[in-house]
Amino acid sequence: MMGKFEHVLSPFKIGNVQVKNRIELAPACYMLATHDGYVTREMVAYYQNLARGGAGIITIGESPIDFEYASGHEFQLNLNDHKVINGLSVLVENVHRYGAKLSIEMTHCGRYVLNNKQTIGPSNIPAEMEVLKARREGRKVRQVIEMTQDMIDTVIEHYATAAENCLRAGFEMVMIHAAHGHLIPQFLSPMTNKRTDRYGGSLENRARFAIEVLNAIRARVGNKLAIEWRISANELVPDGLTEEDTIEFVKLIEDKIDLLHVSAGLLNESRIIPHMIQPTYLPHCYNVHRAEIMKKALKVPIATVGSIHNMNEAEEIVASGKADIVAMARAILVDPEIVNKARRGQEEDIRPCLRCHTCNKLTAAFYPIRCAVNPILGRELTYVPFPKAEIKKKVVVVGGGPGGMQAALTASQRGHEVVLFEKNNQLGGNLLLAAGLKIKADMRQYLAWLIRQTEKAEGVTIKLNTEATVETVKAENPDAVIVAVGSDPIIPRIPGVDGKNVVWVGEVDAGQAQVGQNVVIAGGGATGAEAALQLAKDGHKVTLIDMLDYNTLTPEYPRGLLFLLEDYKVDMRFSVKLEEITDTGAVVIDSKWQRTEIPADTVILSFGFKPRTAVAEAFQALESANTEVYLVGDCLKPQNIKEAIHGGFNTAVEI
Repeated sequence: MMGKFEHVLSPFKIGNVQVKNRIELAPACYMLATHDGYVTREMVAYYQNLARGGAGIITIGESPIDFEYASGHEFQLNLNDHKVINGLSVLVENVHRYGAKLSIEMTHCGRYVLNNKQTIGPSNIPAEMEVLKARREGRKVRQVIEMTQDMIDTVIEHYATAAENCLRAGFEMVMIHAAHGHLIPQFLSPMTNKRTDRYGGSLENRARFAIEVLNAIRARVGNKLAIEWRISANELVPDGLTEEDTIEFVKLIEDKIDLLHVSAGLLNESRIIPHMIQPTYLPHCYNVHRAEIMKKALKVPIATVGSIHNMNEAEEIVASGKADIVAMARAILVDPEIVNKARRGQEEDIRPCLRCHTCNKLTAAFYPIRCAVNPILGRELTYVPFPKAEIKKKVVVVGGGPGGMQAALTASQRGHEVVLFEKNNQLGGNLLLAAGLKIKADMRQYLAWLIRQTEKAEGVTIKLNTEATVETVKAENPDAVIVAVGSDPIIPRIPGVDGKNVVWVGEVDAGQAQVGQNVVIAGGGATGAEAALQLAKDGHKVTLIDMLDYNTLTPEYPRGLLFLLEDYKVDMRFSVKLEEITDTGAVVIDSKWQRTEIPADTVILSFGFKPRTAVAEAFQALESANTEVYLVGDCLKPQNIKEAIHGGFNTAVEI
């Protein structure tokens, strides 16, 4: 299938480095190094498996050049310590086995460093999120130390040492992280650089630090390393860098770098983060137009990044000349075999990314990287190669929702015979409803993939329109039973709940309910909030209500959702309780016991789910010396997609 992807799978030269194709694993935080900054076996296995999948460049994510002042996260590599070379050389050796070239993102976070460390930067301008956090915690804002010349010289030396250590470990490339408001762009941007010395003021002065970093690296490693420069073409904030500023700056360094990696946005500026790492509600190929602008204005090769979701999108980008290299993170993390599968013509087998931010949410809290729908990610040391069962068994799965399908798939991959019962006429469970909204296109693609893989899995028999009972399951004479019967919606018994103007959110998501112009959604969790966003985008006037307060509820929202609700003028009312539904609206009571009727043509109920506990527990009667019984998914407790998929996998992989 080289013909279909002839452009993106063609080789390319970056500086003196020949790469086998145009796909780069974009840098992503992984949290698999030791606390003091060294390589682990888990980290080697993680990157080895990503390289096995066929990408031309594997880039290790965010790695500080100085552990004391540069770290933005825990469990990163300490590139300034020569003792890191040994472990990195092992990682390099294992990545090179698959023909990939290895790069590493060298970072200094400046004013964004870890909370327990002193922040430094060109000027004393604390980050927005530090200001907000200090306000929440009732403390003073941590000030940023304005860097002296000695501090600047030390940081420049650390960049050079880090690059040399990477070269000694066997890397072919390094990526200088000069995007997203890290230290280098803090010098570049007039928003964060208010200096009056030779590092501030004019563009040439603000660019001086970046140029000195590049000169120091080249002086230390020459042209033995290709240098990729990561930049935010537009910082997307007032007084921040624009595409025009970026072009003028890059012209100053163009002869010193080999590849320009074009991103956008800022870290730690809450409204901008969704535009830096896009959630499912935003378009694919988010920064390609910015890469194209750079490509037309500059001579240096261009890489683009940001929600490039599949190989068709990647091929179009390269074929049309918008960029030379396509950097993907989540699309590779969710299916490391994406390049190999595309090359073999197995596109329908490529697992799609949900853009749900499970990976980012975990690593931001310093947990090891995991993926909601790729249960092996971060656990390659245990599950690659995938362990086959020593004894083939017959496994019955009751319920064809996401947890049940994943259990069936995993049991099949273990080599077992599987019978899957589903009471409805199609697989999918409650995910069929959740994926119905137009803004959930990524979820629909994933669900279609999961159903397709389950239907074609070897040794899996699917029985649709068949509600399993203890008797029917027993008749299969199973060795193991996995019960994944799901959950039912919670419909509270309040006055007016049976009215003609009342519908359940699942019916709205699936397009099965008529909705009036004025809408009240009762239940402000993620499900209700996503329905609110979709209806508001469709032109409805939406009020979203919930008993919980703002600070309790909104941190659980998917990234970017809250700001989009505000942008689309959704009226969000927290700390109010739905008391009654009338023909004309919803009556709520607030924390001061004041009753208010919110006018509405339609009231949508979104109060979550209750597990089908009794149904699930009935199957435990099958447990015996010869039959194992397991409960997974929503029938245990209401779960998100990660919990359902991982629950199905973790159960089946042990059978």
